[in-house]
Amino acid sequence: MKAFETLDRFTTPEGHQLTLHRRDGDYFVYLDGDELMSSRAPGSERALAELACDGLGARPRVLIGGLGLGFTLRAALDVLPDSAEVVVAELFARVIEWNRTWLADLQGGALTDRRTRIAQADVWELVRREAPWDAILLDVDNGPEAWCFESNSRLYDRPGLERIRAALAPGGVAAFWAAQADPRFLKTLRKSGFNARRHTVRARAGRGARHAVFVASL
Repeated sequence: MKAFETLDRFTTPEGHQLTLHRRDGDYFVYLDGDELMSSRAPGSERALAELACDGLGARPRVLIGGLGLGFTLRAALDVLPDSAEVVVAELFARVIEWNRTWLADLQGGALTDRRTRIAQADVWELVRREAPWDAILLDVDNGPEAWCFESNSRLYDRPGLERIRAALAPGGVAAFWAAQADPRFLKTLRKSGFNARRHTVRARAGRGARHAVFVASL
């Protein structure tokens, strides 16, 4: 096994350190020394897009919160029509740069697809500013009760969910990635006016960690 290679690192405004690593052709992102995501286990990130984007219609507008390693974007483009518009809100410029350089081969041209627009921005702002959306996909943190970044908490409470709901077009859908099942969040989605369901998905093609995707429709 090859050595663990550190490719880049930076400190966020909140004081966290994000690092990009490579080993044996796989890529890993660490937050403050703990693994946050890796190219070895993209199953649930892909499921987020597949569950939310399939069957959206002829000219859908989709907002993805969090670029990560690009797997959610790639999966969305794979199921969306050629007429779709996909906006990815990524807070950190360095993560965007990682995807354009070291990680470009993982996404099969997703960042240069004519349907894609990458915005260095907080998804919280784009939700309202560029509404309406046919789908909003959020993979900005570990889930409703496991924030790495305190600012993300507002996306999961009642006022935040009502903001998201108001930004959706009629028949629109919001989907949320979470590291674990959270029954309280399912109830909060329903109290916020959504028809909501939780899906259990595996990190690696039928095996690996069990993650949750919450799909909330109007």
